[in-house]
Amino acid sequence: MQALPSPISIQDTFAGRQVLLTGASGFLGKVWLAMVLHRVPSVGKIYVLLRPKALRTALDRFERMVASSPAFKPLHELHGPAMGEFIASRVEVVEGDVSLPGFGIQDAEQAARLHQNLDLILNCAGLVDFDPDLREAMSTNVDGARNAAAFTLRCARARLLHVSTCYVTGLRQGRVPETVDPAFSPCGDAFDVETECAEIAAASEQIIAAHESPDAEAAALAETLRQMRAKGQDEGNAMLLRNLLRRVKRQRLKDDLIAEGQRRAKRWEWHNIYTYSKSMAEALIASMLPPERFAMFRPAIVESAFEYPFPGWNQGFNTCTPLIYLLGGWFRHLPARIGNPFDVIPVDFVCRGLVVAGAALLQGRHAPVYQSGSSDRNLLTIDRAIELTALAHRKHLRNHGDTALERVVLSRWDAITTDIDHLLSVPNIRDAAEGLRDWLRESKFPKFLRKTTDEWADKTDDALDTVETIDKMVDLYQPFVHDNQYIFVSEALFAAPIVEPEFDCDPRNISWREYWLDVHVPGLRKWCFPLFENKTPPGYTPRHAFKLPRPQPPAAPQAPTSPQAPASSRAAHPELGRTAAHHTEV
Repeated sequence: MQALPSPISIQDTFAGRQVLLTGASGFLGKVWLAMVLHRVPSVGKIYVLLRPKALRTALDRFERMVASSPAFKPLHELHGPAMGEFIASRVEVVEGDVSLPGFGIQDAEQAARLHQNLDLILNCAGLVDFDPDLREAMSTNVDGARNAAAFTLRCARARLLHVSTCYVTGLRQGRVPETVDPAFSPCGDAFDVETECAEIAAASEQIIAAHESPDAEAAALAETLRQMRAKGQDEGNAMLLRNLLRRVKRQRLKDDLIAEGQRRAKRWEWHNIYTYSKSMAEALIASMLPPERFAMFRPAIVESAFEYPFPGWNQGFNTCTPLIYLLGGWFRHLPARIGNPFDVIPVDFVCRGLVVAGAALLQGRHAPVYQSGSSDRNLLTIDRAIELTALAHRKHLRNHGDTALERVVLSRWDAITTDIDHLLSVPNIRDAAEGLRDWLRESKFPKFLRKTTDEWADKTDDALDTVETIDKMVDLYQPFVHDNQYIFVSEALFAAPIVEPEFDCDPRNISWREYWLDVHVPGLRKWCFPLFENKTPPGYTPRHAFKLPRPQPPAAPQAPTSPQAPASSRAAHPELGRTAAHHTEV
């Protein structure tokens, strides 16, 4: 009879341990940092790597983040006015940059301390845009992983827990095991990450050089002038022209670099630049570090908090937020495959899993890969998710719609799963709108109708802009909701029991109906949807102002004790009186 694995105590494992965290300013990094500081008081020290930004030092950025992010609300409520002292006792801010060798740490003494004392490096840093500028993806996702592995090797005993994504699997079907292979590519061809990095660097240089040619300059100028004429701007304004030209050149270069990244990702059968670059990061780490010194952590679709820091908290334009937002408007026919897993996992479940995986890694009981998802243990299908999204929107519009049209009509118009070639598919709507616009502009209407038809044509143009946005969004999500059917095996996180129940990360405890209707969509509506409408989400101000204690300047040397000066002398020299009073108060 096989013996059961011994339980893992999170508190005991992390007691006195020193951890370096990258990506603390991101959604996942914030929640993990707050959770560990809140629930693992035994931790020795957490070093938070941040780069200076927008004239703010790393320390200023950290202080502002802790003072204003709702992620830290439980900590503020627990520590109150002592929050500053508590954070100072557990956290040290390190100024640096994951994209630079040695994490860009300039303080040699600090770097030496980290190399000597670190037990764990948690690399949460990453660019999460699906199709970013190829240079940015390489700098943050790939170079960042390389630098994390190299930094780990310089440490006396530190181990690396690297946050990746389940979707490094690329275009494939079926169950996805918890394995890592530096030579893996979805298409099956042998993949060499160093060769790929070198080819990307060469291709990027060629693209940049091409954009500096006289022909490219002329094309950018022509495009700038065209845009200025369309907006009725003064072409003779040299400063405006120069600024707009710079913007056009920058965008054209970015577009070409994105296209190159998409081409290379497609060649190997990854979905997009994000999964392509994250897979390269895994390949680098697995080729640079011995198995005992690293583990990969792959979340699926990270969504709103289940309960920590509080139900529904979310931030930014992450994961499926844009899709859920679109399905609350007039777009209600999403091309998706009925029965396809929609692998959602709340952010706090991911963070609990990171703590569990980190503890196993510290104990040398780790697996090479930890996948954190729901498809293997508590399946949510895309059609069920769309059904619940429609229900959530209906409930909101019925009670809180801004117009009668929203309350009466839109609240009864369900979002549904459709085929790609459905009558109301985005391409069909675009073709119909373009046909209507062209008919309005090209038909010979009577003069008294011309103004009206021109206005309708302009409105159709605006609608086409919206349709184009929706088309791009649907295209981005199509590999995940229609083309591929994934079941991510999630066994490693549950290989050993955890002593502390607050770190249970089993998604079988989630009721998807309750989570979607009562937590997730209301959270998105509060914290994320305003961003789509150019509004500011609610702010957070703790009850007690947060400020990190600053080092006190050394006290001035005390003068030798002498008999008190006469009153007349003190009157002539009032500073003596102030000094005497100061010493009296002390």
